[in-house]
Amino acid sequence: MAKKKEELTIEEYKEELLDELDETEEFEKPIYEYEEEYIEQLEEIEELEEETPKKKNRNRITLIMNIIFSILIIGMIMISIDVICVARYNKGPFFAIKTATYKDGGTKVYHGIGYKVIKYNQIQGRRDMEIGTWGLKYDVNPTTISALDLAIEFTNTPKDTYTKYYKEFLRVNGNYKNKDSKKNTMTFGYVDEDGKYTLDIVCTMAEKESIPELKEKDEITIIGTVTNYDLDKDGTNKTLYISDCFAE
Repeated sequence: MAKKKEELTIEEYKEELLDELDETEEFEKPIYEYEEEYIEQLEEIEELEEETPKKKNRNRITLIMNIIFSILIIGMIMISIDVICVARYNKGPFFAIKTATYKDGGTKVYHGIGYKVIKYNQIQGRRDMEIGTWGLKYDVNPTTISALDLAIEFTNTPKDTYTKYYKEFLRVNGNYKNKDSKKNTMTFGYVDEDGKYTLDIVCTMAEKESIPELKEKDEITIIGTVTNYDLDKDGTNKTLYISDCFAE
């Protein structure tokens, strides 16, 4: 089997070159120039053979880095969607796996990439959702506070107070004001004679037709999760919104 050109030694190349020429045919250039050209070709082939594995390794590394980068980007998008949906809209999670269910009415625990979601569903208790790290603990003990204390805090530092209590599970006692059966809401809170510290607390009940029959100014205690706060321009009318409420 004939050797390839690049496999020939210089002497073999010279012999092959002479065989291809007729005895009467003259060389177009001296034989040593043919030898030099062949040596240059061999050197080029050796360089290509050395560079090819390096290029393959570089291409392989680039491909691996692109795959890792794509996975990280996709993971960050998934985490962001769940964090926003759970924390802001009380929806989801969409990219976490359910890992546990409590026998308290159906509270579910989900684990995602670096985060944990607890979807509370007590029979009569906490019904909101909470997101945090994998160290997030199951907690159904509400923070107890009076409507008066809330009214004072919201009057003095409304923004800081709202940040403090947003998404907090509270037990609040105050005075009943009115109800809206169609919207399944009840309003209670604290009424100040001078109007400065008056605070309305609007509760969306967790279950339909669960608003107790009360008279105006009757004392009532509710549990629920803070979802919003409204303050008019002159700062006199303050309304705190609590969802998934139960009357105690």
